[in-house]
Amino acid sequence: MIRVTWTGAAGLRFETDKEVILIDPYYTRVGIFDTLFKRIAPDPAAIAAALPAPEKVAAIVVGHTHSDHALDVPWIAARSACKVVGSHSLETLMSLGGLPGRTRVCAGGETVSLTESARVTMIRSAHGLVTLGKGVPFDGEIRATSTLPMKASGYRVGTVFAPLLDLDGRRFLHVGSANFDEAHLRGQSCDVLFLCVPGWKRREGYPRRLIEMTRPSTVVLFHYDNFSKPHVPGTETRRMPLMDMPGMIRAIQGLRPAVELRVPDIGEAMAF
Repeated sequence: MIRVTWTGAAGLRFETDKEVILIDPYYTRVGIFDTLFKRIAPDPAAIAAALPAPEKVAAIVVGHTHSDHALDVPWIAARSACKVVGSHSLETLMSLGGLPGRTRVCAGGETVSLTESARVTMIRSAHGLVTLGKGVPFDGEIRATSTLPMKASGYRVGTVFAPLLDLDGRRFLHVGSANFDEAHLRGQSCDVLFLCVPGWKRREGYPRRLIEMTRPSTVVLFHYDNFSKPHVPGTETRRMPLMDMPGMIRAIQGLRPAVELRVPDIGEAMAF
């Protein structure tokens, strides 16, 4: 059995009896004022509360390097012998954090072995159009001349991936931003498709083409939380405003009535 837990923002924790694999782990949940105006850094207490045994992590995979996807990665990696997979921008961030050479740098299309029973294919993707509905915030690469801690604007997007994790024979596709690159996605399929909700109306064909192409049996909606606010375990997830999740649910159900659709709360474990 594979247990998958949504940990907030685009973060997922995959657990089997043998290993723990993380995608886009982000537990610090920096407040909006600090995000806009201050230098930001991982919160060790928040990370330890969400991930009490970082040394057990076998691998970390990062879809892109905005702060809500990558801020906590060097802190976790420094306390584990885990593999780290991501972009050139992630390698720069890891180097700034004192961990040069730890990242398996991908350009897109690579399949990387994580453990004996897990591998990930780094499918080239695209970031959602967030800035006035037309642009990508903090575009470009993290600069090697930066120093930590740095402002959220320093956590530039880098290359964007939709990681396809093959774990114990099950295929999980992580779409951590509401966009995709159809040319690179062509020919891929998955059992479980994780879809970012905010911005879903700004990309024509999202999520319709993703579902048509990858043919999942289960679709999970995530990254819909207000991740600038703390989350209290066991409470209902605070949602971002103005994202029309009901409309997205109707669109998916109208397209594929037979698909299993899940909308988890933060911390909710799903068995596959």
